[in-house]
This record gives sequence, structure tokens and C-alpha cells, in this order.
Amino acid sequence: MTEDKNLESPEQGIKKPSLLNQLIPYLITAGIFIYLYWEIDFKKMFHLLAEANLSWFIPAMIFMTVAFALIDSFTFGQAYSWFNARLSAYEKIEMRTAPYVIQAILSPLAEVMFVLYLWRKKGIHPAHALSSSIWTIVNDFASVATALTIAVVYNLKTALVPEIGTPWLIVLSIWWVLYLANLIFWHSPLNPIMANWIERSHQAGLDQQGIRRIILRIAGTLIQLLKTFSIARWYHYLWVYFIRLFMVLSAVISNYAALRALGLNPPLPLMVIAIPIIFYGHFLPINVGGYGGPQALAILFFYEIGKCGDKEQVAAYSFLWSTGFLLGRFLWGAIFIRGFMKNTFPEGFKNWRRTQK
Repeated sequence: MTEDKNLESPEQGIKKPSLLNQLIPYLITAGIFIYLYWEIDFKKMFHLLAEANLSWFIPAMIFMTVAFALIDSFTFGQAYSWFNARLSAYEKIEMRTAPYVIQAILSPLAEVMFVLYLWRKKGIHPAHALSSSIWTIVNDFASVATALTIAVVYNLKTALVPEIGTPWLIVLSIWWVLYLANLIFWHSPLNPIMANWIERSHQAGLDQQGIRRIILRIAGTLIQLLKTFSIARWYHYLWVYFIRLFMVLSAVISNYAALRALGLNPPLPLMVIAIPIIFYGHFLPINVGGYGGPQALAILFFYEIGKCGDKEQVAAYSFLWSTGFLLGRFLWGAIFIRGFMKNTFPEGFKNWRRTQK
């Protein structure tokens, strides 16, 4: 389904991230590096990196890069194709992976690029694109929670990592209750009522003026974030959930190869818990290019909690994996960036606000 561009140009609401939003990851990363400067011996860390055995890491990282790009394309991209506008396989890959080049150093800007591409090429309203992204992320969290739940239950039986106990299971149980409640709600008799309300809200405020129009338009746009949830069926959930499980598996395999390259061998439940959290730290505003937050999280889990090796070993492992992930994503994105830019900025980057004719 394509959006009606005549309703109201959503491009008015597509804005480049503010300078503050772009600076936040750099400020947080700078703070983390100040902490790392006082906590680890960088000379020792680089010496460990120079001696790392990369025989398993390099093929594992190549596998991770390919798996990440394809899974990203056929979960997020598939959601846009299901719920917003039909996308070809190539469009899914181009739209999701070309911004990796930008994401490496300006992650907030890359998020705007996805939305702008979908609007410019397919006429997908930004709120509807974001709705599909949120829906996919919720199912992504479910796949991660599956790995964490299994690992926590296993750890409670074996006590391999005493610090990870019942509180972890309680938090995960709350997550599963909320996730299943969401699934049941949108498959209940209330769904048609909610879907109709969401559809009507898309036009809220169009017949008003002044501040009332602004408030109703904002409220109507926020309500659109529920649109994909009102459309998605259980088989859509299963598709994304199971494919994202392969993402978790790929992350665990490649991170384990990096850990072994530095001579680290953490307990299995700790790896299955820590690695997905460290991996998804690469997509939070606590790092730049994968540096900063992921290293702090690695030290927290593998050194402070797991007592595995020393801080320099753990930091070296994290820097190694983050560098491989950064390089792999950049090279993959570079293949598709030219076509992506032509579709997103048909009249040139300087005229990025002008709509495509």
C-alpha cells in the first residue's frame, strides 16, 4: 500500500537531527574513553591486539557482516514491504544497508536517511515507516529475550555466574508478559476498533486552524505509530522473530571468535547474556562507530561480573570485534550508497528538502 501524498506533505516533519542530538553520542563516548584511559593500559591492549590469533575471527566476521546485512534487510525491509509499500528485494537491501556508511560516524543522521528514502521513493509517511521500525524492534527484543531467558535459567541451575540470578529472571518474565499481552491485544476483537481509530486519527486536525490544528496533528501523528501493530498478524511476528534469532546466533558466534582470539573463554551463560547486550549497544547513543559504550559493557560483563582475564584483554576483544563490524558494514554499505543517494536526493544533497517530482 502506498501513502497518499496529497493528505499533507510529511516531508515538512522530516528534519535533520539537531546539533545536540548529533553531539550526544560523541560526548558520551568521550566520557567513556576518559574512564578507559584511567582504567586500562592502552599500550598493553594494543600489544595484545597485535598478537591476536585471527584465523577464526576473520571468517566469523565476514559471516556476521553478510548475515547482519541480509537479516536487517529482510526483517525491517520486509516490514516496510508488508505494511507500507511494496519493496523489491534489491530495494530492501539498498534502503537498509546503504546508510551503514553514514551510520558508522553519524548514527542519528542515518536514521533520518531511512525515513527520507522511503518517503521520496515510495511515498511512505514517516510515522508509518517508524511504526514498522518499532514493531520490528519489539520482535527483535523478543529474540534477544529468548536467548537471555534460556541463559539465565541455565545459569540458575548451574550457578556458573553467581551474579546473574533471580532478578534477571523476574525482569525477563515481565518483558514476556508485556510482549504476549501486546500480541493477544492486537489479535482480540478490539483490533478492528483500534485500527479504525488509528485510520481516522491520520486526518485529525486537518479541518482546524492555529494551535488546535498543531496539537491535533501531533496527536494524530503519534497515534500512527500504532498502525503496523494493528495490521500485523501472528505469522508476521513469527517470521521476524525467527529470522532475528539468527542475528543473535551470528553475533554470539562472531563475538566468541573474537574472545578466543584474545585468549578469553567465558562461561556459556555469561556469553549468551552479555554478547547480545554488548552487540545492541552498538546501536545506542553511547558510542561512535562502535567505540565507547560496547567496550564499557564488555568490561562490565566479562571482567567485573565474569572475572574473565584482565581489563586489557577484554577491551582488546571488544575493540577487535567493533572494528571488524565497523569495517564490514562500511564496505557493504559502500556497494549500495550511490543508488541510495540518487533515490533519496534526486535533485542533489543541497536540495534535500525538495520533494521528488
